[in-house]
Amino acid sequence: FLTVDKRIFALTFGYGRFLLKPECYEERFGLLATVNSVRPDALRSMDTRAFVDDQNTRVQTGQEASAYEFGIDIERDLVRAIVGKPTDATLGSRLSGTDSLTASVDVDISNVTGLLRKYLKAYNSTGYKSTFPWIDQIRQVRRDSKLWQSLDAQLINIVKQAWKTNGVSDKCWLSLPDIVDWSHINGFKFTNSKKEGVSSDVHLPGFVHTHDKDKVSIEYLKSHFAMAVDTEERVIDRWPVYRCIQCEFELNGKSYVLSAGIWFEIDKSFVGSIESFYKTIPAFPEKTLIYNHKNEWDYNEALAASDPARWCLMDKKLLQVGGVHDKIEFCDVYGNDTIFHIKHYGSSSVLGHLFNQGLVSGELLKSHPDLVDLANEKLDKSHQLGLSKNVPRDVSSYSVVFGIISQSNKPGLHLPFFSKVVLKSCTTKLRDLGYRVMIGKI
Repeated sequence: FLTVDKRIFALTFGYGRFLLKPECYEERFGLLATVNSVRPDALRSMDTRAFVDDQNTRVQTGQEASAYEFGIDIERDLVRAIVGKPTDATLGSRLSGTDSLTASVDVDISNVTGLLRKYLKAYNSTGYKSTFPWIDQIRQVRRDSKLWQSLDAQLINIVKQAWKTNGVSDKCWLSLPDIVDWSHINGFKFTNSKKEGVSSDVHLPGFVHTHDKDKVSIEYLKSHFAMAVDTEERVIDRWPVYRCIQCEFELNGKSYVLSAGIWFEIDKSFVGSIESFYKTIPAFPEKTLIYNHKNEWDYNEALAASDPARWCLMDKKLLQVGGVHDKIEFCDVYGNDTIFHIKHYGSSSVLGHLFNQGLVSGELLKSHPDLVDLANEKLDKSHQLGLSKNVPRDVSSYSVVFGIISQSNKPGLHLPFFSKVVLKSCTTKLRDLGYRVMIGKI
């Protein structure tokens, strides 16, 4: 251990770093020291986490490259680590930064203090805000930190307030954290009591009506479950209530989001840009059937049958497009140039799956030579696509509509923040292809 400018540095060797308690060291020290020391076009490796898909990725290059050449999506990927060549050769030939800093450097033991002072200066610099401005857009909160504990405490206050409003909250709601097979699910429960009944969705009022406010704590939310049940109320799957919670609020002037059991700190300007974009997506103006069905398939079938002149059922009708996508669903129902994708309300990963499905379908209709013929084989004769085989096609007359089944009685759709991030990305790409994009509440 060395003290430099009233800060304590731990210089570890081998597995020595694992002897340090995670809560004792400076979060993102290595990452910020690195991005303040390297050129933005001199990176060699990046570790990212797609916070919607919960996928960790490491990308390395054989030569120096910029972040964009690594294929990073600055709105959807959380940067965990960066390796690059520093502009100041005295810092080393290569720096690798996460919470810790790893340096490839020749240094005499008598000069270590001076070198650590340079790294500390790099960490405290704000220069990265001009060269890597997106680094601070999203930051995962460390699970064992005091901040995480403060956020959990605020969450409990918000959840307990929901008892005063019959389970309705502007800051907190529930959604399924995983993609599920709706063909086997009859509904959801929060207890094993037959008296509770079965709900068609996971929602906060259902939890409030079946649990005692005075018992609620973080441990309670983690040890009690939202359960998917079949027609005989047998449990098919279950999730800790804590993992089902979507919560968004400000604390001490900063914005935080709880998604799938993980806290994130979100830059307020980034939040504002996502919310502003979301408001530009028009609502689907047509009235659709009220959802009172066993599952999405039953609903889609009923919707198509309710107005055969308007809609044609396409759910579960797979198109063999080959390539990386292999088989796709063109949509759930189609009619009059409206490509309608429908899914139950859920977490960001669930809704992100819906939005990405719509993007893939739209891209293939635009550019896949055989897509029109493949789709027309599944469509009724009265709903045939009138597009040529020549690509790229003009799709400006087509609308992509995302229909979300929601039990909420509140006007509009209150989507999880990260699902809005994915929606923005997919909508932007679809608009660039020529489509109109709309969103509808079912």
